[in-house]
Amino acid sequence: MAASRITGGEWRGRLLTTPHGLEVRPTRGMVRQALFNILGTRVAGVPVVDLYAGAGSLGFEALSRGALRATFVDRRPQSLALVRETAGRFGCEDRVEVVCADAIAWLRRRPAQVGGAGVCFVDAPYRDDRLSEALQLLGDLAPALLVCEHHRARALPAELGVLIAVRTAHYGLTDLTLYQRREQQEQQQSS
Repeated sequence: MAASRITGGEWRGRLLTTPHGLEVRPTRGMVRQALFNILGTRVAGVPVVDLYAGAGSLGFEALSRGALRATFVDRRPQSLALVRETAGRFGCEDRVEVVCADAIAWLRRRPAQVGGAGVCFVDAPYRDDRLSEALQLLGDLAPALLVCEHHRARALPAELGVLIAVRTAHYGLTDLTLYQRREQQEQQQSS
């Protein structure tokens, strides 16, 4: 097993266990730290969804920084076993929901966790041809903030349903594109 560290918050420096190999690609610590610097306090006190969770690095980083609870969705039972193990070691099992499902099939069921999420993280495999479909479904479900980690060669749309892209940050081959609800963006611009 490889290891990745939480970069901030209550569990800063604690290890997440991640599997060896390239099937699960945890978000690099530098990218996670930059992302959570961008998000600031937006994760504090809100539920989050970690879609294509892998070992759960984004969801656990959010919990460490004060997220109310996290829903981890992944199709691989082995990855979710690591999420459960980490939740047990961190003592946060009561704040964690683990869902073993294909992301798109789960989104088609219109889960309340997404629309009620303060932040939804999407970290699909870089070569996943179905990412666009997942993003369109998320645009209809409208979490308050959607963060998509993707390869910088993949262009994402400016709008997804009621969500609009508000920022893209570049970190080597990784881009982070942030979307928020249109009415939130309009309120921020008018204040």
